[in-house]
Amino acid sequence: MEDKLMDYSYFQINEQALEVVFPEQINVEENKLVQQVSQKLIEEETTGVTGVIPAYHTLTVNFDYDLTSFKLLEGQIDSLIASSSGENMSVKRIVELPVCYDEEFGPDLEDVAEFASVSVEKLIKLHTGTDYFIFMMGFLPGFAYMGSVPEQIAMPRLKVPRKSIAPGSVGIAGAQTGMYPVESPGGWRLIGRTPIQLYDRNNPVLKYKSGDYVRFKAVSKSEYYDIQKQDQSGNYTLKTITEGGDIND
Repeated sequence: MEDKLMDYSYFQINEQALEVVFPEQINVEENKLVQQVSQKLIEEETTGVTGVIPAYHTLTVNFDYDLTSFKLLEGQIDSLIASSSGENMSVKRIVELPVCYDEEFGPDLEDVAEFASVSVEKLIKLHTGTDYFIFMMGFLPGFAYMGSVPEQIAMPRLKVPRKSIAPGSVGIAGAQTGMYPVESPGGWRLIGRTPIQLYDRNNPVLKYKSGDYVRFKAVSKSEYYDIQKQDQSGNYTLKTITEGGDIND
């Protein structure tokens, strides 16, 4: 753990919420620490803690002031940060997500390729050649903020957002990439779409979570529709890989 990641401070939001603030940066190691501390606060049923909200470089902790205090929680969080900083953070759980990179599904595909001065084929290789870390969930149910895309293809978001984006659309916004789990407005550059239903309000259990990695796998249009049909019938399972461990099909 780098010393700069141990440089953090506390901010009392109100009588029943505090925020742990780390250096403002998009950093995988730092975010893993945020998520580990968040998870331990819940798993260890820390007295008085009613909820946690991990983000890129902050952790918001909600608490019951009748059961604990700002100062008491500060000491407990200090201990969790100290113990978590020595743990192994190298294990990766990777979710492999099929994506069809076709103009029908990716209206910004050619624009991003032109921005990067590469062919569409090369753009697809660049986008699928990186495992993307999920820093946080937000904006929409199941929307994962992931990074970082190769700098060459890190095209800024649209100046005027689209009014409607189809579920499953995969986009780029600067160094970030992500998938729209439900129909929504949005300004990310759309380069493809996954046939997998990412969010179901009747069964809101997600296929990925903060701290996971997502690996995009390019599929053809015919494969897209075949996978979509399997997924809709409940006969498709995403491949998950534990780095250095088992592969589950």
